[in-house]
Amino acid sequence: MPMPRTGGVYSPPAGTKGTPNTTIQSVPYNTWVDDLTADANAARPITAGGTGATSASAARTALGVAIGSDVQAYDAGLQSIAGLTTAADRMIYTTASDVYATTALTPFARTVLDDADASTVLSTLGVSTFMKTVLDDVDAATARATLGVTIGTNVQAFDAGLQSIAGLTTAANQMIYTTALDAYATTALTAFARTILDDADASTVLSTLGVSTFIKTLLDDADAATARTTLGLGSLATASTINNANWSGTDLAVANGGTGASDAATARINLGLAAVAASGSASDLTTGTLPDARLTGAYTGITNLTMTGQLTISNSAPILRFQDTTASAYDARIRLDANNVYFDGSSDGVTYGEVLRFEMDTKIGYMSQLFLTSTGEGIRLQAPTAGNDPFLSFYVAGVRQGYIQYTDGAGTSSGFKLFNDAAVGDSQILLTNDGGIAGLRYIANAINYEVYHSGNLTTGDIGAVPTSRTITAGNGLTGGGDLTANRTLTLGTPSDITNSTTNSVTSTSHTHALGFVAAEVYTGSTSGETAFPLGHTVLAYSNALPTRTPQTLFISRRHSPACTRFRRTAVLSCRAPIARTGSFNTPRATTWASCRGPHNGKRRDSNSVPESYGNLEDHRHCRGQRSLRTGNHGPVQGRRRAAAGNVLLQTE
Repeated sequence: MPMPRTGGVYSPPAGTKGTPNTTIQSVPYNTWVDDLTADANAARPITAGGTGATSASAARTALGVAIGSDVQAYDAGLQSIAGLTTAADRMIYTTASDVYATTALTPFARTVLDDADASTVLSTLGVSTFMKTVLDDVDAATARATLGVTIGTNVQAFDAGLQSIAGLTTAANQMIYTTALDAYATTALTAFARTILDDADASTVLSTLGVSTFIKTLLDDADAATARTTLGLGSLATASTINNANWSGTDLAVANGGTGASDAATARINLGLAAVAASGSASDLTTGTLPDARLTGAYTGITNLTMTGQLTISNSAPILRFQDTTASAYDARIRLDANNVYFDGSSDGVTYGEVLRFEMDTKIGYMSQLFLTSTGEGIRLQAPTAGNDPFLSFYVAGVRQGYIQYTDGAGTSSGFKLFNDAAVGDSQILLTNDGGIAGLRYIANAINYEVYHSGNLTTGDIGAVPTSRTITAGNGLTGGGDLTANRTLTLGTPSDITNSTTNSVTSTSHTHALGFVAAEVYTGSTSGETAFPLGHTVLAYSNALPTRTPQTLFISRRHSPACTRFRRTAVLSCRAPIARTGSFNTPRATTWASCRGPHNGKRRDSNSVPESYGNLEDHRHCRGQRSLRTGNHGPVQGRRRAAAGNVLLQTE
């Protein structure tokens, strides 16, 4: 019979399992095997971990993942969408076949996407009803009509001349005129010029110009002869020369530029030359006034020349010379050459050298040396206006090397400056207009530094320690004090180091603790004694041994912490015979002597303590090994070479 199933779980039928020492019946057993075979060939149910189906399609249906009803069939486009990373306000779109990407989709964009028609979209976009009427115009002409800018009706059609006029910059009392085809410019048109432009005819224009009626009759004369007639001129007006034959009429008065006379003597009298008129010689003229242009030629001997107005010396290189008749005196002259005025000096009146020169065009003066003696202001550099700051410069071979300047304004960059152009980066020293202890500045490479001095420099500025800082002597030290003077710290003299001293300090001294365990320190008081910890080998040599002089070597140690209550001391000396005294708990002396022949012996100390505290054994060998052993708590061994007087001691 088939294997019973409970919830998809199989159980063998009763009586099919074997029992020890019992014959297996073939029928139930074969039935069970057949049932297992059938079960293995049948579809395994879902409850037993299978699909309950024998095909992939049936298995998917049984498992609830049927493609097209339970799950979506694979699609490349859906796979692309599944791989996208989305966020708020995003939408998907295709970038290729079955390839999707995301782009922003703002809340505002969604208000556009839900509009039913184009007009609603435009309204959403904020387009007014009027602009909608422009946006649906089919061509530019229609759009211009909608906008009210129809060319030739509402606005002017483009014209190159009008474009030129539109580009002009105009001002009051100007007019435009052409400079080329469709090219315009402006020129002045005064109010007076406009009174001419509104005149109806030429006569009115002449009247506007202030031309008298008489001059108008002259201006319309056809030729010179008619003009001379209009002016009332006779034949003298056309004569190329005037001589006695042409002259007629009264003498021309002095007031009109004449002499008022027909002869020389009367003319000289009329001209104020009475003395000359009497003698007929100009040398007799001692007083009086000469009219302009009457003094010509070269004149010497004028002691005083008094005049009003302007004295003009006019030629290609005018010179005004000053001559001092005193012996060995220098002459001087002022001369004008091109654009320069020179002040020259001469020791012989022939060869002159430049002392001072002014360039008239640049308004610059040149002088080789200037000495000023003044108890007040000696030189003044006057700026014409604020911000135009003059300066005094220094040149070498035509190249400026530095200058001194005062600049207006406040702050750390204005004031009295001393510049050095020759320095790399143009350095300068500045006294600011603000003044104060920070008023001295140094500027280099455009960086403004404050100059430190006793008024503004602190110890913190230079990283120095203030003198108010003090050095305090700590424990074990004396001395110290503030930094106004050199200070000394003195180390107190320490006390002796003993087993009981510790690392400590007092106000004037200090002590140290031992840097090792006390068991490794000898605490005796004899200078000939020594001490070594276990494990050291000591070779002691004495030339006195052969003479049997007593030599003693002390070795002592404290045992390890487990046995600190024992102190063992071995005392070895060259004496004879061997003697031992004391017990193991007290220092024990053993005397060795050199031997003349072989000798071996072994003795156990009758006073030895139990083995747990250590036994003392003595091994002696003449000319061999001698040892003193303290049992298992740290034996002391001694080896002696009698001939040389050596004793070898080893602590273990």
